[in-house]
Amino acid sequence: MQKIAGATMSCETDTIETIRNSDQRMTPQRLLLLSAIRHSGEHVTINQIHDQVKQAYPFINVSTIYRNVSILKELRLISETYKTDGEILYEWIGGHAHLHMMCRNCNEMIEIDDKYLDSLKQDIKKDFGFNIDIDHLAISGLCDQCKKLEQVGYDD
Repeated sequence: MQKIAGATMSCETDTIETIRNSDQRMTPQRLLLLSAIRHSGEHVTINQIHDQVKQAYPFINVSTIYRNVSILKELRLISETYKTDGEILYEWIGGHAHLHMMCRNCNEMIEIDDKYLDSLKQDIKKDFGFNIDIDHLAISGLCDQCKKLEQVGYDD
């Protein structure tokens, strides 16, 4: 586990506190699942999470993974992204807003700075008087490369 000036311990403590404050228990399985998602450094599937957790806890059932992922989504600790091919990916967000653009052709995923999400929230508040709660947003479209291929009549 990488530690940067004590930040890792603080993040772990905050996460455990968030879970306990929601009247959930911090079980060994839940701690392993959190670690698998949080330290993967990428978007992961349920099967990837399960494979990672099984290395330390071989008898864990995939239904336990699904149940815990659902709880972590409700607590806004992880996000769920549906790819255009139907695959579902999970990513650690730790209660912070998160924005992606996803190419509907090649499935390239680009993370975007939260400042764009802040601008969207402000515009909606100003125009509609509505305060939106967006923890995660995935915007579908075409990346530059796929758009160029589309314009010249090629399709991958």
